[in-house]
Amino acid sequence: MSEPQPRGAELDLYRDTWVRYLGYANEVGEAFRSLVPAAVVWLSYGVASSYVLADAIDKGKKAGEDFLPLPQLD
Repeated sequence: MSEPQPRGAELDLYRDTWVRYLGYANEVGEAFRSLVPAAVVWLSYGVASSYVLADAIDKGKKAGEDFLPLPQLD
């Protein structure tokens, strides 16, 4: 379990909620590979990859908010 967040700290959807477990979907798919159709395994990789992409985009946008815009060159 993770430690409780300090008061006023921003909740990170991809780290502090159940959504983070979607990143492990491919592991579940691999564990059941011999029991389920191949399409289910591929779907589990799609879910995990979508989670990683969404998290990376979210972190990139948040990091970009910290930068000042460049001055206009005339």
